[in-house]
Amino acid sequence: MGANELGIELFSPTHVPIRLPPFACQNRSCVQRTVRLGGSLTPPVVPILWALNFMAGWAYDDASHSMKILLADDDEISRKIIASFLARFGYEAVVVQNGAEAWEILQTPLAPPLAICDWMMPRMTGPEVCARLRAIQQPVRTYVILLSSRNTKLDIVKGLDAGADDYLVKPCDLTELQARLRVALRALKYEEKLRKTIAEYDTLIRRHTMLGEMAGQQVTAQSAPTPAPAATPAIAASAPDLGALLAEALREIGLGQAQLAPSAEPPGVADFSVVLPAYVKRDAEWVDLRLDITRGGAHALCRAALRRAANSEHELLGVLAEAVHLLLGARVLAGARQALGLVPVLPPIAARSGSLPNPSGAAARRFLITLPELTVHAARFTSPAVVKHKSLRHLQPGDLVVEVARLNGQTEEVLFSPGEIITPHHLGTLAELSAEQAQSVTVSVVEAPESSRTYLRLGA
Repeated sequence: MGANELGIELFSPTHVPIRLPPFACQNRSCVQRTVRLGGSLTPPVVPILWALNFMAGWAYDDASHSMKILLADDDEISRKIIASFLARFGYEAVVVQNGAEAWEILQTPLAPPLAICDWMMPRMTGPEVCARLRAIQQPVRTYVILLSSRNTKLDIVKGLDAGADDYLVKPCDLTELQARLRVALRALKYEEKLRKTIAEYDTLIRRHTMLGEMAGQQVTAQSAPTPAPAATPAIAASAPDLGALLAEALREIGLGQAQLAPSAEPPGVADFSVVLPAYVKRDAEWVDLRLDITRGGAHALCRAALRRAANSEHELLGVLAEAVHLLLGARVLAGARQALGLVPVLPPIAARSGSLPNPSGAAARRFLITLPELTVHAARFTSPAVVKHKSLRHLQPGDLVVEVARLNGQTEEVLFSPGEIITPHHLGTLAELSAEQAQSVTVSVVEAPESSRTYLRLGA
Protein backbone atom coordinates (compact mmCIF):
# COMPACT_ATOMS: atom_id res chain seq x y z
CA MET A 1 0.00 0.00 0.00
CA GLY A 2 1.05 3.57 -0.65
CA ALA A 3 1.45 6.32 1.88
CA ASN A 4 -2.10 7.53 1.30
CA GLU A 5 -3.76 4.10 1.35
CA LEU A 6 -5.94 2.60 4.06
CA GLY A 7 -6.05 -1.14 4.51
CA ILE A 8 -9.43 -2.54 5.62
CA GLU A 9 -9.40 -6.14 6.79
CA LEU A 10 -12.95 -7.40 6.16
CA PHE A 11 -12.28 -10.96 7.20
CA SER A 12 -9.00 -12.80 7.32
CA PRO A 13 -7.05 -13.07 5.12
CA THR A 14 -8.79 -10.63 2.75
CA HIS A 15 -7.14 -7.20 2.61
CA VAL A 16 -8.76 -4.31 0.71
CA PRO A 17 -6.49 -1.31 0.04
CA ILE A 18 -8.43 1.93 -0.45
CA ARG A 19 -6.72 5.17 -1.43
CA LEU A 20 -7.58 8.15 0.78
CA PRO A 21 -7.72 11.73 -0.49
CA PRO A 22 -4.60 13.80 0.25
CA PHE A 23 -6.34 16.05 2.83
CA ALA A 24 -7.11 13.01 4.98
CA CYS A 25 -3.41 12.47 5.57
CA GLN A 26 -2.18 15.99 6.11
CA ASN A 27 -0.07 16.30 9.26
CA ARG A 28 -0.78 12.66 10.10
CA SER A 29 1.17 9.43 9.93
CA CYS A 30 -1.11 7.65 7.47
CA VAL A 31 1.22 4.89 6.34
CA GLN A 32 -0.63 1.59 5.91
CA ARG A 33 -3.43 2.05 8.47
CA THR A 34 -5.63 -0.99 8.98
CA VAL A 35 -9.13 -0.98 10.42
CA ARG A 36 -10.31 -4.40 11.60
CA LEU A 37 -14.04 -4.87 11.27
CA GLY A 38 -15.56 -8.18 12.21
CA GLY A 39 -18.52 -9.51 10.27
CA SER A 40 -19.94 -12.28 8.15
CA LEU A 41 -18.88 -13.14 4.64
CA THR A 42 -20.96 -10.19 3.44
CA PRO A 43 -18.69 -7.13 3.51
CA PRO A 44 -19.92 -4.70 6.19
CA VAL A 45 -20.38 -1.80 3.81
CA VAL A 46 -21.92 0.71 6.23
CA PRO A 47 -19.22 0.30 8.92
CA ILE A 48 -16.58 0.72 6.19
CA LEU A 49 -18.12 4.03 5.13
CA TRP A 50 -18.26 5.19 8.73
CA ALA A 51 -14.63 4.21 9.25
CA LEU A 52 -13.52 6.05 6.12
CA ASN A 53 -15.38 9.15 7.24
CA PHE A 54 -13.86 8.91 10.69
CA MET A 55 -10.34 8.63 9.25
CA ALA A 56 -10.95 11.52 6.88
CA GLY A 57 -12.33 13.59 9.75
CA TRP A 58 -8.88 13.55 11.35
CA ALA A 59 -7.81 16.19 8.87
CA TYR A 60 -10.15 18.73 10.51
CA ASP A 61 -8.65 19.11 13.95
CA ASP A 62 -10.47 22.01 15.60
CA ALA A 63 -9.73 23.39 19.03
CA SER A 64 -11.43 21.79 22.00
CA HIS A 65 -15.01 22.97 22.51
CA SER A 66 -15.66 21.53 26.00
CA MET A 67 -19.40 21.37 25.33
CA LYS A 68 -21.68 18.59 26.55
CA ILE A 69 -23.65 16.88 23.76
CA LEU A 70 -26.37 14.25 24.16
CA LEU A 71 -26.02 11.38 21.70
CA ALA A 72 -29.07 9.10 21.34
CA ASP A 73 -28.76 6.17 18.92
CA ASP A 74 -29.77 2.52 19.24
CA ASP A 75 -27.23 1.38 16.62
CA GLU A 76 -24.10 0.33 18.50
CA ILE A 77 -21.62 0.87 15.65
CA SER A 78 -22.77 4.36 14.68
CA ARG A 79 -23.13 5.27 18.36
CA LYS A 80 -19.52 4.31 19.12
CA ILE A 81 -18.12 6.00 16.02
CA ILE A 82 -19.95 9.29 16.63
CA ALA A 83 -19.06 9.21 20.34
CA SER A 84 -15.38 8.69 19.44
CA PHE A 85 -15.61 11.49 16.91
CA LEU A 86 -17.10 13.88 19.49
CA ALA A 87 -14.44 12.99 22.05
CA ARG A 88 -11.71 13.45 19.43
CA PHE A 89 -12.78 17.04 18.87
CA GLY A 90 -13.16 18.00 22.51
CA TYR A 91 -16.89 17.49 23.07
CA GLU A 92 -18.23 15.66 26.12
CA ALA A 93 -20.70 13.03 24.90
CA VAL A 94 -23.62 11.86 27.06
CA VAL A 95 -24.57 8.59 25.34
CA VAL A 96 -28.00 6.89 25.59
CA GLN A 97 -29.51 4.02 23.60
CA ASN A 98 -33.19 4.96 23.23
CA GLY A 99 -35.53 7.92 23.01
CA ALA A 100 -36.97 7.55 26.52
CA GLU A 101 -33.53 7.90 28.09
CA ALA A 102 -32.85 10.93 25.90
CA TRP A 103 -36.12 12.57 26.94
CA GLU A 104 -35.43 11.88 30.62
CA ILE A 105 -32.13 13.80 30.39
CA LEU A 106 -33.31 16.62 28.10
CA GLN A 107 -36.22 17.66 30.33
CA THR A 108 -33.92 18.37 33.31
CA PRO A 109 -32.66 21.92 34.09
CA LEU A 110 -29.05 20.84 33.42
CA ALA A 111 -29.78 19.27 30.02
CA PRO A 112 -26.98 19.46 27.42
CA PRO A 113 -27.47 22.45 25.10
CA LEU A 114 -27.02 20.25 22.01
CA ALA A 115 -28.45 16.83 21.15
CA ILE A 116 -27.87 14.39 18.28
CA CYS A 117 -30.84 12.03 18.03
CA ASP A 118 -31.51 9.10 15.73
CA TRP A 119 -34.99 8.93 14.17
CA MET A 120 -35.80 5.25 14.75
CA MET A 121 -35.20 4.32 18.40
CA PRO A 122 -36.97 2.01 20.83
CA ARG A 123 -39.50 3.39 23.36
CA MET A 124 -39.56 6.86 21.73
CA THR A 125 -38.56 8.08 18.28
CA GLY A 126 -36.36 11.09 17.58
CA PRO A 127 -39.27 13.24 16.26
CA GLU A 128 -41.29 12.37 19.38
CA VAL A 129 -38.39 13.55 21.56
CA CYS A 130 -38.24 16.80 19.57
CA ALA A 131 -41.99 17.38 19.85
CA ARG A 132 -41.99 16.85 23.62
CA LEU A 133 -38.95 19.05 24.00
CA ARG A 134 -40.55 21.97 22.16
CA ALA A 135 -43.68 21.66 24.30
CA ILE A 136 -41.87 22.51 27.55
CA GLN A 137 -40.16 25.66 28.81
CA GLN A 138 -36.39 25.17 28.97
CA PRO A 139 -33.93 27.54 30.68
CA VAL A 140 -31.70 27.03 27.63
CA ARG A 141 -33.33 25.81 24.42
CA THR A 142 -31.69 22.56 23.27
CA TYR A 143 -30.40 22.53 19.69
CA VAL A 144 -31.34 19.17 18.13
CA ILE A 145 -29.70 17.49 15.12
CA LEU A 146 -31.83 14.60 13.84
CA LEU A 147 -30.10 11.59 12.24
CA SER A 148 -31.97 9.23 9.93
CA SER A 149 -31.50 6.88 7.01
CA ARG A 150 -34.69 8.39 5.58
CA ASN A 151 -33.56 10.71 2.84
CA THR A 152 -36.70 11.88 1.04
CA LYS A 153 -37.66 15.53 1.17
CA LEU A 154 -40.93 14.62 2.90
CA ASP A 155 -39.04 12.85 5.70
CA ILE A 156 -36.72 15.82 6.15
CA VAL A 157 -39.71 18.18 6.34
CA LYS A 158 -41.40 15.92 8.91
CA GLY A 159 -38.27 15.84 11.05
CA LEU A 160 -37.81 19.60 11.00
CA ASP A 161 -41.52 20.22 11.63
CA ALA A 162 -41.31 17.96 14.68
CA GLY A 163 -38.89 20.43 16.24
CA ALA A 164 -35.43 19.45 15.00
CA ASP A 165 -33.05 22.29 14.17
CA ASP A 166 -31.00 20.32 11.64
CA TYR A 167 -31.19 17.03 9.74
CA LEU A 168 -28.49 14.62 8.59
CA VAL A 169 -28.92 11.47 6.50
CA LYS A 170 -27.16 8.32 7.75
CA PRO A 171 -24.52 7.22 7.23
CA CYS A 172 -23.51 10.86 7.54
CA ASP A 173 -20.21 12.31 6.50
CA LEU A 174 -18.38 13.13 9.72
CA THR A 175 -16.76 16.21 8.24
CA GLU A 176 -20.27 17.45 7.41
CA LEU A 177 -21.39 16.61 10.95
CA GLN A 178 -18.49 18.64 12.26
CA ALA A 179 -19.56 21.59 10.10
CA ARG A 180 -23.14 21.26 11.37
CA LEU A 181 -21.82 21.27 14.94
CA ARG A 182 -20.01 24.53 14.22
CA VAL A 183 -23.31 25.99 12.97
CA ALA A 184 -24.98 24.81 16.17
CA LEU A 185 -22.24 26.39 18.28
CA ARG A 186 -22.70 29.72 16.52
CA ALA A 187 -26.46 29.59 17.08
CA LEU A 188 -26.07 28.67 20.77
CA LYS A 189 -23.52 31.43 21.35
CA TYR A 190 -25.82 33.96 19.69
CA GLU A 191 -28.75 32.83 21.86
CA GLU A 192 -26.57 33.11 24.96
CA LYS A 193 -25.60 36.65 23.96
CA LEU A 194 -29.27 37.55 23.49
CA ARG A 195 -30.15 36.11 26.92
CA LYS A 196 -27.41 38.19 28.55
CA THR A 197 -28.55 41.33 26.73
CA ILE A 198 -32.17 40.77 27.81
CA ALA A 199 -31.05 40.15 31.40
CA GLU A 200 -29.00 43.37 31.36
CA TYR A 201 -31.96 45.37 30.05
CA ASP A 202 -34.23 43.78 32.66
CA THR A 203 -31.76 44.72 35.40
CA LEU A 204 -31.57 48.30 34.11
CA ILE A 205 -35.36 48.59 34.02
CA ARG A 206 -35.62 47.28 37.59
CA ARG A 207 -32.89 49.66 38.75
CA HIS A 208 -34.45 52.70 37.10
CA THR A 209 -37.89 51.81 38.48
CA MET A 210 -36.48 51.40 41.98
CA LEU A 211 -34.43 54.58 41.75
CA GLY A 212 -37.51 56.48 40.60
CA GLU A 213 -39.55 55.15 43.51
CA MET A 214 -36.78 55.95 46.00
CA ALA A 215 -36.22 59.43 44.53
CA GLY A 216 -39.96 60.13 44.72
CA GLN A 217 -40.04 59.20 48.40
CA GLN A 218 -36.94 61.33 48.94
CA VAL A 219 -38.67 64.41 47.46
CA THR A 220 -41.73 63.79 49.66
CA ALA A 221 -39.56 63.50 52.76
CA GLN A 222 -37.61 66.66 51.95
CA SER A 223 -40.79 68.70 51.34
CA ALA A 224 -42.16 67.84 54.78
CA PRO A 225 -41.17 70.14 57.69
CA THR A 226 -38.33 68.64 59.72
CA PRO A 227 -36.67 69.73 62.96
CA ALA A 228 -33.32 71.42 62.77
CA PRO A 229 -30.60 68.80 62.38
CA ALA A 230 -28.19 68.13 65.17
CA ALA A 231 -24.67 69.33 64.80
CA THR A 232 -22.62 67.18 62.47
CA PRO A 233 -18.86 66.87 62.30
CA ALA A 234 -17.22 69.79 60.52
CA ILE A 235 -16.36 69.02 56.92
CA ALA A 236 -13.37 70.74 55.42
CA ALA A 237 -13.55 71.27 51.69
CA SER A 238 -9.85 70.66 51.32
CA ALA A 239 -9.85 67.36 53.23
CA PRO A 240 -13.34 65.86 53.32
CA ASP A 241 -13.97 62.96 55.68
CA LEU A 242 -15.84 60.14 53.93
CA GLY A 243 -17.47 58.87 57.12
CA ALA A 244 -18.83 62.25 58.17
CA LEU A 245 -20.01 62.94 54.63
CA LEU A 246 -21.81 59.62 54.51
CA ALA A 247 -23.70 60.39 57.74
CA GLU A 248 -24.70 63.82 56.47
CA ALA A 249 -25.81 62.40 53.11
CA LEU A 250 -28.09 59.88 54.85
CA ARG A 251 -29.92 62.78 56.52
CA GLU A 252 -30.07 64.72 53.27
CA ILE A 253 -31.84 61.96 51.34
CA GLY A 254 -34.51 61.60 54.03
CA LEU A 255 -33.35 58.54 55.96
CA GLY A 256 -33.09 60.46 59.23
CA GLN A 257 -30.40 62.05 61.34
CA ALA A 258 -27.38 59.78 61.53
CA GLN A 259 -24.94 59.54 64.40
CA LEU A 260 -21.33 58.81 63.50
CA ALA A 261 -18.99 57.06 65.91
CA PRO A 262 -15.55 55.54 65.32
CA SER A 263 -15.20 51.80 65.85
CA ALA A 264 -12.08 49.76 66.46
CA GLU A 265 -13.67 46.32 66.12
CA PRO A 266 -14.91 44.48 63.04
CA PRO A 267 -18.70 44.10 62.83
CA GLY A 268 -20.40 41.13 64.42
CA VAL A 269 -22.73 38.85 62.50
CA ALA A 270 -24.11 40.70 59.46
CA ASP A 271 -26.64 39.38 56.97
CA PHE A 272 -26.02 41.71 54.03
CA SER A 273 -23.12 43.80 52.75
CA VAL A 274 -22.74 46.55 50.18
CA VAL A 275 -19.34 47.25 48.63
CA LEU A 276 -18.53 50.43 46.72
CA PRO A 277 -15.15 50.20 44.95
CA ALA A 278 -13.67 53.54 43.91
CA TYR A 279 -10.50 55.31 42.91
CA VAL A 280 -9.53 58.47 44.82
CA LYS A 281 -7.35 60.67 42.62
CA ARG A 282 -6.36 63.06 45.40
CA ASP A 283 -4.78 60.30 47.47
CA ALA A 284 -3.82 57.98 44.59
CA GLU A 285 -5.66 55.19 46.38
CA TRP A 286 -8.03 52.40 45.52
CA VAL A 287 -10.84 52.34 48.10
CA ASP A 288 -13.33 49.60 48.93
CA LEU A 289 -16.06 51.05 51.15
CA ARG A 290 -17.91 48.15 52.77
CA LEU A 291 -21.21 48.56 54.62
CA ASP A 292 -22.52 45.65 56.75
CA ILE A 293 -26.09 45.47 57.99
CA THR A 294 -28.43 42.97 59.65
CA ARG A 295 -31.56 41.63 58.00
CA GLY A 296 -33.74 43.67 60.34
CA GLY A 297 -31.74 46.79 59.58
CA ALA A 298 -32.02 46.13 55.83
CA HIS A 299 -35.83 45.88 56.09
CA ALA A 300 -35.90 49.10 58.16
CA LEU A 301 -33.84 50.85 55.45
CA CYS A 302 -36.23 49.54 52.77
CA ARG A 303 -39.25 50.87 54.66
CA ALA A 304 -37.53 54.23 55.06
CA ALA A 305 -36.53 54.41 51.37
CA LEU A 306 -39.68 53.00 49.72
CA ARG A 307 -42.26 53.50 52.49
CA ARG A 308 -43.13 49.84 52.10
CA ALA A 309 -41.70 46.39 52.76
CA ALA A 310 -39.50 44.60 50.21
CA ASN A 311 -41.27 41.99 48.10
CA SER A 312 -38.26 39.66 47.99
CA GLU A 313 -34.65 39.34 49.09
CA HIS A 314 -33.60 40.25 45.56
CA GLU A 315 -35.50 43.55 45.84
CA LEU A 316 -34.05 44.08 49.31
CA LEU A 317 -30.50 43.77 47.95
CA GLY A 318 -31.45 46.13 45.13
CA VAL A 319 -32.66 48.75 47.64
CA LEU A 320 -29.38 48.50 49.57
CA ALA A 321 -27.30 48.99 46.41
CA GLU A 322 -29.43 51.84 45.07
CA ALA A 323 -29.49 53.57 48.48
CA VAL A 324 -25.70 53.84 48.28
CA HIS A 325 -26.08 55.04 44.67
CA LEU A 326 -28.45 57.80 45.82
CA LEU A 327 -26.03 58.78 48.57
CA LEU A 328 -23.39 59.54 45.97
CA GLY A 329 -25.84 61.93 44.31
CA ALA A 330 -26.50 63.86 47.52
CA ARG A 331 -25.47 67.51 47.44
CA VAL A 332 -23.02 67.15 50.29
CA LEU A 333 -21.21 64.33 48.46
CA ALA A 334 -21.31 65.97 45.03
CA GLY A 335 -18.80 68.61 46.07
CA ALA A 336 -16.66 66.09 47.91
CA ARG A 337 -16.47 63.85 44.86
CA GLN A 338 -14.86 66.67 42.91
CA ALA A 339 -12.48 67.57 45.74
CA LEU A 340 -11.43 63.96 46.19
CA GLY A 341 -11.38 63.13 42.49
CA LEU A 342 -13.63 60.17 43.33
CA VAL A 343 -14.25 57.71 40.49
CA PRO A 344 -16.76 55.15 41.82
CA VAL A 345 -17.64 51.79 40.29
CA LEU A 346 -21.42 51.82 39.83
CA PRO A 347 -23.72 50.24 40.68
CA PRO A 348 -22.44 49.15 44.11
CA ILE A 349 -22.30 45.41 44.81
CA ALA A 350 -24.92 44.16 47.29
CA ALA A 351 -24.95 40.53 48.42
CA ARG A 352 -25.27 38.25 51.39
CA SER A 353 -22.30 38.86 53.65
CA GLY A 354 -21.25 35.21 53.57
CA SER A 355 -20.89 35.25 49.78
CA LEU A 356 -18.39 38.13 49.80
CA PRO A 357 -14.68 37.53 50.39
CA ASN A 358 -12.95 38.93 53.42
CA PRO A 359 -11.07 42.11 52.50
CA SER A 360 -7.31 41.70 52.52
CA GLY A 361 -5.27 43.91 54.84
CA ALA A 362 -6.41 46.12 57.69
CA ALA A 363 -9.15 48.68 57.32
CA ALA A 364 -7.96 52.28 57.09
CA ARG A 365 -10.93 53.25 59.22
CA ARG A 366 -14.02 51.68 60.79
CA PHE A 367 -17.06 53.56 62.04
CA LEU A 368 -20.69 53.04 63.05
CA ILE A 369 -23.54 54.96 61.48
CA THR A 370 -26.64 54.83 63.67
CA LEU A 371 -30.05 55.74 62.25
CA PRO A 372 -33.38 55.70 64.11
CA GLU A 373 -34.08 52.01 63.38
CA LEU A 374 -30.78 50.55 62.22
CA THR A 375 -27.03 50.54 62.60
CA VAL A 376 -24.58 50.32 59.71
CA HIS A 377 -21.05 49.04 60.23
CA ALA A 378 -18.78 50.77 57.73
CA ALA A 379 -15.15 50.11 56.89
CA ARG A 380 -12.84 51.74 54.38
CA PHE A 381 -10.07 49.55 52.91
CA THR A 382 -7.37 51.29 50.92
CA SER A 383 -4.39 50.34 48.80
CA PRO A 384 -2.04 52.41 46.61
CA ALA A 385 -3.13 52.85 43.00
CA VAL A 386 -1.23 54.17 40.01
CA VAL A 387 -2.85 55.53 36.85
CA LYS A 388 -1.55 53.79 33.74
CA HIS A 389 -2.03 54.96 30.17
CA LYS A 390 -2.66 51.84 28.11
CA SER A 391 -3.21 51.16 24.46
CA LEU A 392 -6.34 49.21 23.62
CA ARG A 393 -4.47 45.96 23.12
CA HIS A 394 -2.94 46.21 26.61
CA LEU A 395 -6.26 46.62 28.43
CA GLN A 396 -7.17 43.82 30.83
CA PRO A 397 -10.43 42.74 32.50
CA GLY A 398 -10.72 44.54 35.85
CA ASP A 399 -9.08 47.80 34.74
CA LEU A 400 -11.01 50.87 35.95
CA VAL A 401 -11.29 53.73 33.46
CA VAL A 402 -10.58 57.06 35.21
CA GLU A 403 -10.80 59.50 32.29
CA VAL A 404 -12.97 59.79 29.19
CA ALA A 405 -11.49 57.88 26.23
CA ARG A 406 -12.46 58.86 22.68
CA LEU A 407 -11.51 57.69 19.22
CA ASN A 408 -8.97 60.11 17.73
CA GLY A 409 -10.54 62.40 15.17
CA GLN A 410 -14.05 61.49 16.38
CA THR A 411 -14.58 63.68 19.45
CA GLU A 412 -18.23 62.73 19.74
CA GLU A 413 -17.65 58.98 19.90
CA VAL A 414 -16.86 58.02 23.49
CA LEU A 415 -15.25 54.63 23.94
CA PHE A 416 -15.15 54.62 27.75
CA SER A 417 -16.41 56.87 30.53
CA PRO A 418 -14.91 57.29 34.02
CA GLY A 419 -16.05 54.51 36.33
CA GLU A 420 -16.34 51.82 33.64
CA ILE A 421 -14.71 48.49 34.37
CA ILE A 422 -13.07 46.75 31.41
CA THR A 423 -14.74 43.38 30.78
CA PRO A 424 -14.12 40.55 28.31
CA HIS A 425 -17.12 41.87 26.36
CA HIS A 426 -15.38 45.24 25.99
CA LEU A 427 -12.24 43.54 24.72
CA GLY A 428 -14.25 41.58 22.15
CA THR A 429 -15.84 44.80 20.88
CA LEU A 430 -12.46 46.54 20.65
CA ALA A 431 -11.13 43.70 18.51
CA GLU A 432 -13.50 44.87 15.76
CA LEU A 433 -11.72 48.24 15.45
CA SER A 434 -9.22 48.72 12.67
CA ALA A 435 -5.51 48.52 13.52
CA GLU A 436 -5.13 52.23 12.81
CA GLN A 437 -7.96 53.15 15.20
CA ALA A 438 -6.68 50.81 17.92
CA GLN A 439 -3.16 52.23 17.82
CA SER A 440 -4.32 55.83 18.06
CA VAL A 441 -6.26 55.47 21.34
CA THR A 442 -4.81 55.57 24.85
CA VAL A 443 -6.98 54.79 27.88
CA SER A 444 -6.18 56.02 31.41
CA VAL A 445 -6.92 53.19 33.83
CA VAL A 446 -6.21 51.96 37.33
CA GLU A 447 -5.66 48.26 37.84
CA ALA A 448 -7.92 46.97 40.61
CA PRO A 449 -6.10 45.22 43.47
CA GLU A 450 -6.45 41.45 43.43
CA SER A 451 -8.62 41.54 46.58
CA SER A 452 -11.07 43.88 44.82
CA ARG A 453 -11.33 41.92 41.57
CA THR A 454 -13.62 39.39 43.28
CA TYR A 455 -16.08 42.17 44.12
CA LEU A 456 -15.95 43.41 40.54
CA ARG A 457 -16.62 39.93 39.15
CA LEU A 458 -19.66 39.60 41.43
CA GLY A 459 -21.00 42.90 40.17
CA ALA A 460 -20.40 42.10 36.47
